[in-house]
Amino acid sequence: MTDAGSPPGDGEFELTLLGPGYGESIVLRVGADEWVVVDSCLDPDGRPGALRYLDNIGVDSVQAVVLIVATHWHDDHIRGMSRLVEMCPAAEFCCASALCRGEFLALVGALEGRHFSASGSGLREIHDLFLRLREVGKKPIHALANRVIFRKDTCAISSLSPGDEVFQRFLASVGGLIPGQDESKRRVRDLSPNEVAVALWVEVGNFALLLGADLERRGWIAILRDPARPAGEAAVFKVPHHGSENAHEPAVWERMLEDEPLAILTPWRRGGGALPTAQDAERILSATPNVWITTEGPSKHPKLKHKSRTVDKTLRESGVRIRRLAGDRD
Repeated sequence: MTDAGSPPGDGEFELTLLGPGYGESIVLRVGADEWVVVDSCLDPDGRPGALRYLDNIGVDSVQAVVLIVATHWHDDHIRGMSRLVEMCPAAEFCCASALCRGEFLALVGALEGRHFSASGSGLREIHDLFLRLREVGKKPIHALANRVIFRKDTCAISSLSPGDEVFQRFLASVGGLIPGQDESKRRVRDLSPNEVAVALWVEVGNFALLLGADLERRGWIAILRDPARPAGEAAVFKVPHHGSENAHEPAVWERMLEDEPLAILTPWRRGGGALPTAQDAERILSATPNVWITTEGPSKHPKLKHKSRTVDKTLRESGVRIRRLAGDRD
């Protein structure tokens, strides 16, 4: 776990990144007793990691969590999401306005109260989640490019994606499921979960964070081209897609981030695959020396950890606090 704390002069903000091994989740304190959870992962006991973390620091998640965001529907970002929503009844729920074909069908099934039969834990999670929202009569907030999804006092959270082009492709995909008279179903290339991922811009006063979800390079180019995106430069960057090259866009570092920002990320491992690679690590370190990666035991990338006294001083002067949480890893 990594905790990046208060911006200058504001004792009511902190960020905690939970992972890896059981997925990825971000917990943000955005007020004296108001919390936002982005994505969901499970602890070793099968409980949403965000709930365990809040319990451990004495926060009543039933009342304190005001917003839950599902950035996309990959398994490592949504495990336990329906349980998280159930246990935080005061929270609004936000997800992307565009869906992949299977996700759309699972959502429609939930809204109609139909039994779920499709395979895949991600589709099961989205079905159970929207079935729960339907039962309690709560409507989700749909993330679109440059939409403010939360605002309170000096804090504002905006979604940067998905953009219009992705939403149009989603509509075309849905249209392909509905043949016209004397037509067969049209074959339209399905969107991938990463294409519809929700990147977030978080502002608290003059302090900004950029949370990259798993958005890939094409999505970042669309954000950079959008004149309506939030102005300013972020001091903290949750590196997208576990540091993968397919999510790297140099202009993001040049135009949306401060010089040498604090970069945080979780690794990904499945079968013989692993992210970030050694090449990914070198690329990220070439952009900033201030990098933290959550680890599960000794890091495969020992350079990707904050260890410099100079960096310590720089972060303190910037109002960002990094600390190891007892009982957890870097």
